[in-house]
Amino acid sequence: MALPQTAPAARSIGERIRQARKARGMSQSDLALKVGVSQPAIANWESGVHDPRRLTLAKLADALDSSLDWLAAGDRSSAESDKHAAAAYIRRPVRHVPVISLRAASLLAQDANADPHVMAEDYIPVTLGPSKLFAVFVNDPAVDLAFLPDTVVVIDYEDRTPDDGDFCLAHVNETPVLRRWRGGRDGAARLEPCSREDGHPVIAVTRAVSVIGCVRVSIRVH
Repeated sequence: MALPQTAPAARSIGERIRQARKARGMSQSDLALKVGVSQPAIANWESGVHDPRRLTLAKLADALDSSLDWLAAGDRSSAESDKHAAAAYIRRPVRHVPVISLRAASLLAQDANADPHVMAEDYIPVTLGPSKLFAVFVNDPAVDLAFLPDTVVVIDYEDRTPDDGDFCLAHVNETPVLRRWRGGRDGAARLEPCSREDGHPVIAVTRAVSVIGCVRVSIRVH
């Protein structure tokens, strides 16, 4: 059953590959294995660094049980049409993302339709594709190897199915926490710290734990 034609928001080829992959519950490594390419190649296509060629796109459509016409009809990466070193960056649209408190982020765990713009304390400009984004400040010693104090982390709250190794914001015991997702094929998922210090617990993912969204980018504020 091919999902894509009615799925919203995926405009570019890369976004459509990512959306179809997520809908199939596949990691980038899973898809790479099925198509016969490396995991970084999948990551580059999804992020718009460049686009897969037509033959590879057909393999992707087959691996994703998706429509080749739908994948190919996505917007081409700007890097494909202009090879200037700065062109792909300069042409990306700027999006103003609401910065909200971690406490406000809890509301998004309870209501997927909550509007972070209503909760905004500030805005930060980014050049990212996903439309459902918010940002939070992180000051958590449990992840200080990945995010220094006073780092702004941009969360894609439409993406609630992290791949193994992704950082995600999760709702744990009524509290939002940022941790690295670890999910084995046996289903024993957990949230791991990434810290200079020992002693931060690993959190088992149970029904009481819900993912608010996945980290897309982090920005150090001075």
